Amino acid sequence: MKAINEQVFYPYQQSFIATQFKQDYFDSSWHFHVEYELTYIKSGYGTRFVGASAELFKAGDLVLIGSQVPHYWRCDNDFYDRKGLVAESHVVQFKDDLFFQNELPEMKHIHLLLKKASSGVQFLNSEKYAKQLTSLSSLTGMPRLLSFYKLIEELSHDSCQRLLSTTQVSQFYQAKDSITFQKILNYIFDNLHHDISLSEIASKVHMSKSTFCKYFKKRTKKTFTEYVNKLRIAHASKLLSESDLTVSQICFESGFNSLSYFNRQFKKYKTINPKEYARLHRISSRA
Repeated sequence: MKAINEQVFYPYQQSFIATQFKQDYFDSSWHFHVEYELTYIKSGYGTRFVGASAELFKAGDLVLIGSQVPHYWRCDNDFYDRKGLVAESHVVQFKDDLFFQNELPEMKHIHLLLKKASSGVQFLNSEKYAKQLTSLSSLTGMPRLLSFYKLIEELSHDSCQRLLSTTQVSQFYQAKDSITFQKILNYIFDNLHHDISLSEIASKVHMSKSTFCKYFKKRTKKTFTEYVNKLRIAHASKLLSESDLTVSQICFESGFNSLSYFNRQFKKYKTINPKEYARLHRISSRA
């Protein structure tokens, strides 16, 4: 799955970029760049793709992505189908020479964090950093730079962080063609609630079934079926915690055509069955 090699342009006399995006939906395609990227989602929800990782995101999501790691935030279909929804993010982009040109011992924790970023790092205590991060775009000069260093230093000491991928995936991608991956993702989301044909998606990207399967697994470390099932289970989890639909209704709404298969797949990814998941999460969300 090849991504666009995005060229990032820096404002005059600024050593890093801090930008606010406020849109009907996030419209960047699957891409990567030499800069590290810290992304905070102020509003919006959908699916976040970072390297081989594919997970749901919502408001409050805070992720650090390493240099050359492909990424893509795709808003839920609600944002494309309905008016009035807003997707807002605050994004900080910076090159490694701000930290690695002279490897100062005082920055050892930052160095460790940036090395982990090649797998993608999610910060679970994002609310602690929201004000610092969103204020960067309004600061100038040395106060802006010092505030940025302070933010990265605090993140490097945060104990509530998790890696998004168990492998460092940036080396799997090249800057030749983004169309292939966008076609695959678009096909998956257009058909997530229906049957998904391996033959059809292979044909859409001009490959045989066997070539497509090898291509897909090499780059995602999952079979196509595993990847689709994981996205469907993520969608089902959202419905189980946020709706009053029955497990059977959610099974078919999520694209599964067998309740027993859905139950097995759900337990595989969530370690508990759908009824138990619904009971736990619906109670906690209403508490």
